Amino acid sequence: MRINKTAAVMCLVCLFSACTGRTDNNSEGITSEITMETTKNTDTAEPEIFDRFDGVRAMTPFYQGNTVYGETVMFIDRKDRKQLLFDPDEILSVRSYDLKIEYVRGKDYDLDKDGRLILTEGSSIPCITQEVFYGAGEDSILVTKNREGKPVKTYWGEGEMMTKWQVSVTYIHSGEWSGFRQENSGEFAAFLKKLKNGENVTVVFYGDSITYGASASFIDGYAPHQLSWSQFAVQKLAAEYGYSVHYVDPALGNTARVPEDVKYGARGVITYINPSVGGWTVADGISNFDRHVKDFIGKYGCDLFVTAFGMNDAGRAPDDERAMIRGIADRVLAEKPGASVMLVSTMVPNPAAENGWCGNQALFEKGFMSLAEDYRRAGVPCGVTRMTSVSLALLERKDFCDYSGNNINHPNDFMVRIYAQSFYEALAGYENAKNS
Repeated sequence: MRINKTAAVMCLVCLFSACTGRTDNNSEGITSEITMETTKNTDTAEPEIFDRFDGVRAMTPFYQGNTVYGETVMFIDRKDRKQLLFDPDEILSVRSYDLKIEYVRGKDYDLDKDGRLILTEGSSIPCITQEVFYGAGEDSILVTKNREGKPVKTYWGEGEMMTKWQVSVTYIHSGEWSGFRQENSGEFAAFLKKLKNGENVTVVFYGDSITYGASASFIDGYAPHQLSWSQFAVQKLAAEYGYSVHYVDPALGNTARVPEDVKYGARGVITYINPSVGGWTVADGISNFDRHVKDFIGKYGCDLFVTAFGMNDAGRAPDDERAMIRGIADRVLAEKPGASVMLVSTMVPNPAAENGWCGNQALFEKGFMSLAEDYRRAGVPCGVTRMTSVSLALLERKDFCDYSGNNINHPNDFMVRIYAQSFYEALAGYENAKNS
């Protein structure tokens, strides 16, 4: 299903406009509930912009510069003290997840002496409470231990059921990120050369629900209407190289909605194809390959293939996961021998889950790294977006519920952006970007 003139399109049209300092003709006539000034200096924080989604800032890596935009936190108890990724020097904005409500320091929140966010007496910031969070009904599919160490049915939910309890924090800091961060090693020079030369390219994404787009607010259809990580990353790529993006709707009945085609320049076209399906294991990826991948490659070609399974393979042995990912990639290369291949390791699921959600996922990345090395030795451009390592680093500073879209295994908008940022870094590198 193609979505016309969505808020997400407006956001990413503004991505190009803000980067280049002009408004592309393609943006004329597009209306959206999210409007933004496209000539703002993105190096200067201005409070009035925090009630609107900003595509440029959304694709700024959280570890770059001294401002973090829209980091999310969730209060389980009114006495919680929420640690941010960096110790804040100044809070610029605390807003509801949909950005519609602004909370006031001193009235709704404050910082303790250690720089942690706390709720004030009578705060209007949502707090789910321990009774609700650890007191889910018997039909809950998540079990964790409560704060007394007792296994209990735990709150979970998709879309706004989870994110309505989260708030978006923008702040200035003077720290340096000491945790893991994605790096660019230049594996995709051949693919990027095509973009530099103005050649049309096709990018195919194939994975589970995270690559499908869960729980990006655009995919689920509510404010602030942020795109999925794959849509976001491709639009960033198009903006950098002056391309347009053509979204192919797979129309397979179980794939995600796509935004309207968008134009950032006339140098070429990136064709975007994403036949990912929520709930699939890597075995499902293999068994459905012909209908979900082969047919599209036959029609549109494939210059970059991105495979991102693993979240639903908790019980699979790491060697088997590696072999099955290789099986998918080998079939792509048989269809399109010149394709580049990106392997995306999964973020870890809720580490507190005690009923089967959390298993071997954190072990898969090592095998993906060695598989990429094997491909490179064979002359295939191949790299890894290391979301397992990225997510483990985040968990050293944050609770899983702070950045999850369902409290089990989906990213919220903040974590979706980190997916997109990490993928873009692995593929193209921010240091190589003209407009970052």
